[in-house]
Amino acid sequence: MRSGTDYVVTDLADGESAVLLTGNHRVARMPREVGDRLRQGVEHLRPEEAASWAAFTRTADADRNREALRRSSATDGADFAVNVNLTNICNLACTYCFAEGGDYGRMKEAMGEHSVAWIFRFIDENAAPGQRVRFEFFGGEPLANFALIRAICARSERVAAERGLRFVYRISTNLTLLPPGAVELFRRHRFIVSVSLDGPREVQDRTRPAKNGRGSYDRIMRNLWTLRGEAGDDVVLVARMTVATEEPTLLESVRELWSLNLFDFFQIYPGVYPVDRRGRSVALTLTLGDRVLSEPRQITYVNHFLRPGMIEQFRDFLRAYPSFFTPENRFAGVLEYERTVQMMVEGLTALSFCSGGRTYYTHSPDGTVSPCHRLVGDESFDVGTGESGLTRSHPEWRRSVDDHPICGACWARYLCGGGCRQENVVATGDLNVLNEESCRYQLLLAEEVVRLVARSGPGYLDRDREIFADLFVSCGRPVVPNGRDERPPPDALTYPFTPVR
Repeated sequence: MRSGTDYVVTDLADGESAVLLTGNHRVARMPREVGDRLRQGVEHLRPEEAASWAAFTRTADADRNREALRRSSATDGADFAVNVNLTNICNLACTYCFAEGGDYGRMKEAMGEHSVAWIFRFIDENAAPGQRVRFEFFGGEPLANFALIRAICARSERVAAERGLRFVYRISTNLTLLPPGAVELFRRHRFIVSVSLDGPREVQDRTRPAKNGRGSYDRIMRNLWTLRGEAGDDVVLVARMTVATEEPTLLESVRELWSLNLFDFFQIYPGVYPVDRRGRSVALTLTLGDRVLSEPRQITYVNHFLRPGMIEQFRDFLRAYPSFFTPENRFAGVLEYERTVQMMVEGLTALSFCSGGRTYYTHSPDGTVSPCHRLVGDESFDVGTGESGLTRSHPEWRRSVDDHPICGACWARYLCGGGCRQENVVATGDLNVLNEESCRYQLLLAEEVVRLVARSGPGYLDRDREIFADLFVSCGRPVVPNGRDERPPPDALTYPFTPVR
């Protein structure tokens, strides 16, 4: 077994280390001195340690993640999802917007009623029998085209009754708008409402201002309180935080939003934004209709969590993370962290980084179909049209992580699934050539979750995580049970390697 490929060792506090086994996602603790030797390679273990290591690792289920991936198909592990890109209109000017102000540099209109029939025919032709179907309402600001959301939901009720299909509804919105009837629709269909809210007022108004320069925080909060007050527990509220500032700290920003007791879940993403040759932030291209508001020159993109000081903030937050689970607060977790914990605790395998081009497609106002909502507007990635359905094969979206020359030798490959292809395109121009910053962030996240699992007790590890299959974590990352034996080796056989479970 090779360090960094078949397992990873990471240090804990109090003179301990933890190890994650790549093959089945088991986690164990050990004394730090043993961890130091294991990090150098199995051959550096002392004889009694090597015997314990063999008892822990040479089991019948040692390679279950690879086996689960090999047996899988492109339709396994996730709902069939249709991302409905409803409109080019967006009333905010977010400092890191990947949609070029809402229209992706190409969309010049809102989606029309004729697209509804196309979408349901697409579902009928491509969803696997019995597969649940998820709508992801997106934009621009999707609530600027609320009439079409209502039309799709009404059609889905009829289709569900006629064909026995099950639908899930999620919207990604800045919630500066709340049209008449929206609360009732969200409540009726038990929507997952993901709200773009980066932190307290000072953060939100700085990173997500309106296009007129005014702040967005107060409008969003009014609508959040209205939605929670009128819809109650019939909606799931997610705070989707994009972190692109050092002050206040990540921990302070999350704690302030958490204290509102509005949100069931959080998503926390590092801002990926442009900087000039001197490392200074610059504005992205922003448009209003056909008018260009700003257009950068000579830029590169930076992952904010890899900037000086932010890795420490990330780790500080993960250390404090279990303290957010309290009986008096409805908070039930950060989606990406909890899904990764679930993969270690329950034994799950990631079949890919996301479901793009597998069971997830974006339909846009111009009639195009794309495997990824972030690549809308680039005709080279279109795979069909609403009118004609899928017209181009796209095997590059279904490439196995084990087939990748770099990812296939990474210890986190069955947690990560191979990285975000859109972020690869931005950095390298190629779907399958890795964005090194994105890769570093995914490894940072996985390693910190190993630490979280290793230092946590049953009160946290035994939480019910079944709902995470509903919440579209990491763009619908497909995961399946790896079938490992849930009876860990007895401690007497594995000491100094003590299984976490």
